[in-house]
Amino acid sequence: MSEQDGPPLHPLERKVLEALKGRDWVDFDSVVRDSGLIPDQVRRAVSWLSSKGLIGVQEKTVRELSLKGEPAELLLMQRIGQAGLPMETVRGSFGSNQEFAAALGNARSAGWIEVSQKDGQPFVAPRDRKTAERYETFVASLRGKAIPEDQIAAEYRDYIERLVSRDMAKVDETRSVSLRITTSGDDAISRAASAGWIERITPEVTAKIRLSGTSPKLRPIDVSAAAPGFYAGRRHPVKEFINEVREVYLSMGFVEIAGDSVQPSFWNFDALFTPQDHPARELQDTFYVKGGRDESIQRTGVVAKVASVHESGGATGSKGWRYSWNVEEARRLVLRTHNTALTIRATQESGDREMRVFSVGRVYRNESLDYKHLAELHQMEGVVIGEGLNLRHLMGVLTRFYAKLGMSGVKLWPSFFPYTEPSMQVMVYYEKVGRWLEMGGSGVFRPEVTEPLGVKKPVIAWGCGLERLLMLRLGVQDIRELYNSNLDWLRRRRDIASTQDIL
Repeated sequence: MSEQDGPPLHPLERKVLEALKGRDWVDFDSVVRDSGLIPDQVRRAVSWLSSKGLIGVQEKTVRELSLKGEPAELLLMQRIGQAGLPMETVRGSFGSNQEFAAALGNARSAGWIEVSQKDGQPFVAPRDRKTAERYETFVASLRGKAIPEDQIAAEYRDYIERLVSRDMAKVDETRSVSLRITTSGDDAISRAASAGWIERITPEVTAKIRLSGTSPKLRPIDVSAAAPGFYAGRRHPVKEFINEVREVYLSMGFVEIAGDSVQPSFWNFDALFTPQDHPARELQDTFYVKGGRDESIQRTGVVAKVASVHESGGATGSKGWRYSWNVEEARRLVLRTHNTALTIRATQESGDREMRVFSVGRVYRNESLDYKHLAELHQMEGVVIGEGLNLRHLMGVLTRFYAKLGMSGVKLWPSFFPYTEPSMQVMVYYEKVGRWLEMGGSGVFRPEVTEPLGVKKPVIAWGCGLERLLMLRLGVQDIRELYNSNLDWLRRRRDIASTQDIL
């Protein structure tokens, strides 16, 4: 190398140095214009040159202030004039009591006015009009233009900050970058000019080599330099995982079903033997469609049988919940709180035939958001109808399902749900937060659920949250991170398919 003090300059570096040579501090836009490069190329070259000490970089942020509205206290001073006015008269000159109160309070705290009694009525009179007039002049200088913060006199600094906090003035920040070549940069550009490096092989260069018989002096390339990152387009991790869950269910012989997000309370609650005074139906737990009703829900057929089970147990041998069932409550529309609203319909439509179906879709809960709760999330539900099914079959299905997703340490704990008996809670231990997390519920549908639907065979069912499981797969500690639109995380996250080893 002829450039003995360092590696050869990149063509972008040379163009930037040539634009700076022989000049003092040059603003960024001028360098872009004079170098013939685009801004991104200049930024890249500046990063390289700065790290080598070949240029100096000077950044400056300018704050400019401008007026957004007319301060109420100055309007008050204009309206009371030299002699002052009764307070009620001043109050009436403002559009609202709130605006008047702000004007009066600010003017009094500044010492510009005094309030006394005149003719038995509160009276507002000027106290320090000269100071108020100076501030009026200052505010007038802000109208229609922006003034650099460093040009504002010290006595007005506190006042302008108060105007900004009251949203009466705004601050605009402008960042500028200036560049200057260093002595080392001058030396580097001089060496580069005399080195005669060839950047690329062209037909002209080839012809010259053929005529002269000499080897070209190609500019060496630093193969150890980091290459720019490349991020190919890909699906969102939640969408990827939904597709994986679908594949698992399909491989186990299930058929997918879908349905509307808005469901009548009958299918979301009543058909599942959830009493109409159950806490899950309260507004703090469920999103209701304001004024929404499904008038097709009539107390006939399946609806009448469900109502009878609620009131007295119907033909199930149960005593029911022993209350007067209200069809109007069953007609109310809700954003489905679980996908069981879909699988219970599929159960009714099965006609007591053997069946295995699943659903993966959004559900909605009026939850307080925290590291493991969302108001809108995905749930994966499934039911199997068949002769002789029992709890052991359910445990086998769930264990196999989670095993196919790469999880073998699942625990099934006894639990209670209004529509299954026996019931189990699916639990997974999450080491990141040191706690067992609920994946969802499962169990065998009670006769109070299946009998009104005309289903005599046993039905095993389950419903599990999808996002909490995905947290384990991706090593995410807060469920909200899945939907934060953090592009850096979305680009750099580990591939779902290669993360099963963390489980």
